Amino acid sequence: MIRRLVLATTLAGWLLGPLPAGAQTPAAPVQAALDWLQTQQQPDGGFSNGFVPGSDPGATADAVLAIVAAGGKPSEWTLEGNTPLDALQAALGSGAIGGAGSFAKVTLAARAAGLNVHSFGGVDLTARILEDYSAETGLFGSGPFDSALAIQALGAASVELPEGAIDGLLAARLPDGTYAFNGDLTPGAGDSNTTAAAVMALIAAGEQQAIAPSLDYFRAAQNDDGGWTYQKPSAFGEATDANSTALVIQALLATGEDLSAWNDPASALLALQQSSGAFAFNTDAPADNLLATVQAIPALATVSGVVDSGDSSTPWITIGVGVAVVALLAVLAAILLRRRSA
Repeated sequence: MIRRLVLATTLAGWLLGPLPAGAQTPAAPVQAALDWLQTQQQPDGGFSNGFVPGSDPGATADAVLAIVAAGGKPSEWTLEGNTPLDALQAALGSGAIGGAGSFAKVTLAARAAGLNVHSFGGVDLTARILEDYSAETGLFGSGPFDSALAIQALGAASVELPEGAIDGLLAARLPDGTYAFNGDLTPGAGDSNTTAAAVMALIAAGEQQAIAPSLDYFRAAQNDDGGWTYQKPSAFGEATDANSTALVIQALLATGEDLSAWNDPASALLALQQSSGAFAFNTDAPADNLLATVQAIPALATVSGVVDSGDSSTPWITIGVGVAVVALLAVLAAILLRRRSA
């Protein structure tokens, strides 16, 4: 039996589809983050992940989603004649993008910009996602995180899921309600980022009844300041980080949760905004961080009511992008910083 995805109409998380004409003006923290983000644009129109020189397709897709969530138009973010969308198409043409997770990220970005995902840069992005599905495991790509992205991307494109895709994702859930990035079922292997992405994928697929164990995990793993860390317990520290907190906020809003009943996690996220407008990964790594910033913008835009759906018939869907990878990279960066300062 093929499951047809049901587009979530909850206005939460990163929103796909053209921004309605009635969208509000970005609130101050969101605008400050957006202004800083624009200073980080590369000559080819894309954005670096902060770890290697030049543009990175994943970071660029995240930036597109942040721009749209804040009420902007990626097509108007031009540097030396290039936009972020040009950078993504160039990456497709060069073969720099591969695997279901990466194609899903680009699908979500292209769809958010209102472009044809079946012919973006001459590529049918959804076909590439489907090519990387395993009927044996019921998972896309390398595991649950890729699957969560793929499910959301296919839903955004109104493409039916292969049989077994939802069952495959649910089979990867650990007893504590978490999901691990690569599908590791060892107790304690789950993380907040993959779990949040999986929750939003299940909601997008009309499987809200399956998310209760993950909500229980979010409650148990929440820090005293209202935020979340990547993994708990963790030998690398458990300080609230922007990436994890932003993604869990999006997942909670997608479920219809009232954030006031969750110790105001938006305040924990805002506490990590720097004077430049950028966000730090966490208090142990208090530096401007592009990956943290592009994750924080959509969450704060939703909380502050920056994005207004206007016409209720507009098909919106909540999404999560490659933040598990983002958080992993940020954790590694924090560890390197600690070692250098030791």
